[in-house]
Amino acid sequence: MRMTGQYEPSPSEWVSGQVAKYETSNGAEANDLQGMPVVILTTVGNKTGKLRKTPLMRVEHDGRYAVVASKGGLPTHPAWYFNLLVNPGVELRDKDVVKAMVARELAGAEKDEWWRRAVSAYPLYEDYQNNTRRQIPVFLLEPVE
Repeated sequence: MRMTGQYEPSPSEWVSGQVAKYETSNGAEANDLQGMPVVILTTVGNKTGKLRKTPLMRVEHDGRYAVVASKGGLPTHPAWYFNLLVNPGVELRDKDVVKAMVARELAGAEKDEWWRRAVSAYPLYEDYQNNTRRQIPVFLLEPVE
């Protein structure tokens, strides 16, 4: 089931531009960042209720995806982190495949397992964690049944 509502593009020009190219080309264009594949995560804004779209590194295993709230290792969580806490129902676009999914924040051994997968997919995550005092959150996205 597709998410509906008013879409509010990111104020960041590179983010809104990448999302637009990715979606209009069904993932044939703008599907990578620094040579590594990305997906588009659609969340519901926790304050506005508007749809927000964010390109994130692709971390997939057996039809489930991890999204890493790294914000490049900055000291604060990205805005979409707070969206997931309030509204865990999301939409994930992986090139031309769009899926309704539900997010949950990981902890313990499960987080460790997905963190290893994330670092394997995008090695800079390790640097980001080493350069910040906060623990970088990882969410698991699972298909809605």
